[in-house]
This record gives sequence, C-alpha cells and structure tokens, in this order.
Amino acid sequence: MRVHARQVEAFRAIMVTGSVSAAAAHMHITQPAVSRLLRDMEIEIGFALFERDGNRLAPREEALILFREVERVFVGLDHIGRVAQDIRAVKGGVIRVGTVTSLNGLCMREALIPFSERYPSVTVIFDTENTERVLDLTAIQHYDVGLVYHQEDRAGLPGEVIGRSHAVAVVPHEHPLAEKDEIALSDLMAYRVILPGRRAPLRLALNSALAAQGISLRTPIEASLANCCAMTAYGVGISVVDPLIAADYSDQLVVKPLQPRIGLSYQIVRPPQAAQGQLTDAFSDLIKRAVQDQLHAHRAVNGLSEAKGVHSKIQPDNSHLRSAPN
Repeated sequence: MRVHARQVEAFRAIMVTGSVSAAAAHMHITQPAVSRLLRDMEIEIGFALFERDGNRLAPREEALILFREVERVFVGLDHIGRVAQDIRAVKGGVIRVGTVTSLNGLCMREALIPFSERYPSVTVIFDTENTERVLDLTAIQHYDVGLVYHQEDRAGLPGEVIGRSHAVAVVPHEHPLAEKDEIALSDLMAYRVILPGRRAPLRLALNSALAAQGISLRTPIEASLANCCAMTAYGVGISVVDPLIAADYSDQLVVKPLQPRIGLSYQIVRPPQAAQGQLTDAFSDLIKRAVQDQLHAHRAVNGLSEAKGVHSKIQPDNSHLRSAPN
C-alpha cells in the first residue's frame, strides 16, 4: 500500500471543510482534481471513506477513524513548522564570545550592540581574555566565537584571518618623538617603554625584532594593551601596541608607524567540529566588517602622514555603529 501525501491532504481538506468544492478552494486546485485524489486514495487503501449522495459526501466510520490519525500527523507537522519559524526568527538561544583586549572595545561597539538589537531574545556571554586563554576556552567549546591574534603555531581550531596590520608606537602629544614621521626601535632605548605581557603575540614578535637589532630596553613596564595606552596617556612612558587599541586613545595620544614593521593578524576562531549557525555567522560578520573598516581607516591616515611628513591621529570609523548585516 502506498498512500501519497497529496491524497491525504485532499482527504483532510474534505473532512475539515465539509465538501469537495471547499476543499478544492482550500488546496488551490480544481474540484475534479480533489475528487481524483480522493478516489485514488480509496482505491489504494481498499475501502470507501465517504457515502456519496449526489454532490454531498458523508464521512463513513472508517473515515472518522482515519481522520484522527491524520490529524495527529498534521498537528505534528504544524509544530515542526512553528519550531522552524522560531529557529528562523532566532527566538532565544545563547552565544558565547571571547575576545582579546585590543578587540574588546571595537567588538562591543560594532558587533555586540547591533547584534543585541537584532536578536533581543538571545543571551550573549561576552568575556575579555588573553589570546592563549581565548584559544584554550574555544577549543573546549566554552566559546562559540573567539577573537584573537593569529598564531601560526596554534593549529587545530577552524578559523579565518579577518585583518592584517602592523604594530604602532603611541606617545603623548608633547613627547619628543611625537614630531617624527615614524619611530625606530632604537628610538625606544632612550625612554621608558610600556609593553604587552610576555606571552602576548605582539610582545613575542617585538622581542624577536629587538633581539635581531641587539636592542635592550631599559626598565620596561608590562601591562595589558589597553593599560599600555592608558599609562602612556598619564605620562608613565611610551607604548608599542596594535592599531586597533591605539584608535581608542586617538584623542589623547599620537600614533606613529614603527620601524621595522612588526606584522599582526586578527583571527576569528571557532570550536573544532562545531556546527555554524545564524548567531555565530551574524556576530562573525559584524566583527569582521568592523576590524576591516578600522584597519582601512588606520592605513589611510598613516599613508597621508607619511606622504606629507606630519603626524596624525587615527579616527575611529563608527559609520555603521548600531547597524546589523542585511
């Protein structure tokens, strides 16, 4: 026996509406088509479902028994449809995000705020950690999305490099180095320098560059990237940071290219073998666009300053603040 779904739909439509003509209107097909579907179903199951009196159809007891079973199926299908609709509308759910310090402010302004407005019923867990910690917690699926500095030796996590840049030096406006077009590593020897922590990818790359030139810095201070800039603003010393964190302090500090160039890469990572979904895709798209826009603004400003020989400040690009992707 092989009953087709369209035949069952026609049978149910007749039972619900009470006539072939109403069933045809409900199904958006012709009356002969409904009659043919019912007839084929009766042939397939081997017994009549209705008593026919002219154009009237009166359901037999067998039809009533069968209708109860059909309704159970259709109620289940309706429930599946509602669940699918809720999934499409992203009602409820949780997304867990871990980010490094330098992406914290940008992520909050340009991703977290518009994401929360687009998905008001979604719970967001938002943490700031160092790169190693974000990688470790993403690897054990504590985070759905991790935002880190890219490290070639950290394989195993699916990820995407979303931007590349170079380290910068930040100094107070009245500092002697503020008038230079760019700051060399050797320039740092005369001043107290505030550096990222020893395990930070930027610090490791900076240490290699200093060692290659035989440069030793005097009494450096170690701090988080955000605190590097904050301490520089208070006149404690000068800092080597990445351009995204420097942009948050552009009204207080002068940002200068560093020579030689020390490359940086920003990466979105996800747990191994984790399925992607609307929430992670939407959040990742927002932060990816924000990072790329900010780095584009940084390159444009520094290109102008190097060409004309004047120092300039990074201006954060907030053009799409509180916007969500199409």
